[in-house]
Amino acid sequence: MHTHYRLLGAEVSYYTAKIRAYLVHKPLPFVDILATRKVFKDEILPRIGWPVIPVLITPDGLTLQDTSEMIDWLEAHHPEHPLLPQTPLLRVISLLFELYADEWIKMPALHYRWHYDREFAELEFGRNNDPELPPAEQRRIGEKIARQFAGWLGPLGITSATIPAIEAEYLGLLADLEQHFAHHDFLFGPAPSLVDCALFGPLQAHLSRDPNSGRVMRRQAPRVIAWLARMQTAVPTRARAATDTLPPTMRIILQRLSRDYVPILCAQTRAFQAWLAAHRSEPIPRHIGTHEFELGRDTAHVARGTRALFTYDQWMLQRVLDAYFAADERARVTIEETLQDIGAAELLTLALPQRVIRRNYQLVRQSQV
Repeated sequence: MHTHYRLLGAEVSYYTAKIRAYLVHKPLPFVDILATRKVFKDEILPRIGWPVIPVLITPDGLTLQDTSEMIDWLEAHHPEHPLLPQTPLLRVISLLFELYADEWIKMPALHYRWHYDREFAELEFGRNNDPELPPAEQRRIGEKIARQFAGWLGPLGITSATIPAIEAEYLGLLADLEQHFAHHDFLFGPAPSLVDCALFGPLQAHLSRDPNSGRVMRRQAPRVIAWLARMQTAVPTRARAATDTLPPTMRIILQRLSRDYVPILCAQTRAFQAWLAAHRSEPIPRHIGTHEFELGRDTAHVARGTRALFTYDQWMLQRVLDAYFAADERARVTIEETLQDIGAAELLTLALPQRVIRRNYQLVRQSQV
C-alpha cells in the first residue's frame, strides 16, 4: 500500500504532461517515476500488456492508463475541488476542448517535433529508456523508439502539402492564446481547470520544451510561456468557476480549433458508425481507412490532404454529448447557442447508436459488455 499516486511517464511525453498538471492542480499527492526500460519491464508491461505511457497507479494498486479515463476516475473519487466544471456549459466545453487538445493539437505538436527537433527527441527517448548506457547507445535506442512515433505523421495527414497550413494555424493559435492571456491567468479565468491541463500537454511536453519549436513559442508568445510557468505549481485552492460563462477570447480559440477539426470529427464518426454496424465481431482498430480533409478553411493558406479515420475520437466525443444530454432544457439551449457560435453545432446532430467504451485499456463495443 502507498500513500500517494505513482505516475509512470516522462517529461518528453505529451500525455504525461497533461495528467501531471492535473495531479498538481487537483491537488493530489503523487510521485514521478521515469519510465525506463526496467520500469516498463517490471511495472507497465505486466499491468497493461504493451509499452505505453503515462500509467497511473493508485495508492491501493489500481492501474489507470488513458489520461481522460484517469481524470474521470480521479474526479469521481476526489470530488473536492473539481477541475472539471460542474456547470453545464463549461462542463461541455471542457470535455470538447480536451478532445481538441488531445487529438487535434497533436498535429502541430508532432509536426514540429519530427520535422525540426527529431535529434533532440531521439536523444531524450534513449536517455529516458536506458539512463545508464553511454550516449552513443542511447542515441541508437532513441532512434528505434522514435520511428514508431514519427510513423504517425502520415496517418495524421502531416505532409509537405499540409505543413504550411499546420504552421500557419499553429501560429494563429499562439496569437489567440496571447490575446487571451493578456486578460486571464488561465483559460476559464482566474483558476486552472481541465482545459488548462489538456492544453498543457502538447504545449509543454512538445512545443515549448523541444528546442526549435520552443524558440518559436518564446518569440511569438511570451504570455503563453508565462502561463506554462504558472501551470508548473499549484495555485492556492479556491472555488472553481461558479458561473457558466465562457470568456470571449476563449470563444475565439475554440472557433479556430473547431473550423477544421469539427468537419473531420463528423466525417470520421459517421464512417466509424458504419464500420461498427458492418463489423460486429471484429476487434476495433486504431483507424479504419482514410478520408480527404482540409486545413485552414476560408483562409489564404488552405490546404488539402488525406488522413486516417481514427476510432478513439468517438469515445471522447461521447463524453461531450453525454454531458450535453445530461443538462436541463434551459442549459441545453445555452450549450447549443455556444456551439453554434464556435462552429461546433454539427456535433450535436451526430447519431451514435453504436457506442464504444474502454475495457482492459482497449476500445470495445458497449453492446459486448
